Amino acid sequence: MNSNLQKQILIGGLVGILVMALTYIFLGGKRDELKSLEATNKTLQQDVDKGYSLKANAQKLEKQIAENQKYIDALIKIMPTDADRGEIPYRMKKLADTAGIDQVSFVVENPIKKTYYTEFPFTFTFKVGFHSFGQFTSLVSGYDKIINIYDMQFKRDTKSNGTFPATVACKISAFVYNPAEPPPPPPSTAPKPGPKAPAATQSQGD
Repeated sequence: MNSNLQKQILIGGLVGILVMALTYIFLGGKRDELKSLEATNKTLQQDVDKGYSLKANAQKLEKQIAENQKYIDALIKIMPTDADRGEIPYRMKKLADTAGIDQVSFVVENPIKKTYYTEFPFTFTFKVGFHSFGQFTSLVSGYDKIINIYDMQFKRDTKSNGTFPATVACKISAFVYNPAEPPPPPPSTAPKPGPKAPAATQSQGD
């Protein structure tokens, strides 16, 4: 191999190495930028996936809220109104007569206000037969409004002639729905009037 060919091969090799070195140097920043873009794209994809997941959960939550609201609306419809709870003594007297027991007395207790409803308790006293009082409680449970009978205390009446062998004291409560209070009005954005300028005084001439 002659010396000229060797020189050409050597020069070609050096030029190739130089080109590779320059390419590596000039493209190094682009590679770093590409890696940064890939990392950013991965982060964005994770955010997108998270957004889809939150949207699905929000839709599921909205459905549950709608179903719960329907259930609450149905309960509100069967909760006594103020007019209904005022008729409780009359209603209980009719149910007692139907069941064949004797309503002796009733006492209106103090109302108990809760977050979403107010309980209006009454204390009743009945002369009963055990079977007839069971029929009375069944009629109370079938009443078309939400009322509760509790704290039943039985006392056998030794002086009874057999018609009403026992006396029962119990509490019956009506639960009246408390509507949500309206939200407070938004604060006014109108500018406040400034202080009035003092009235001008007119000087009198000599």
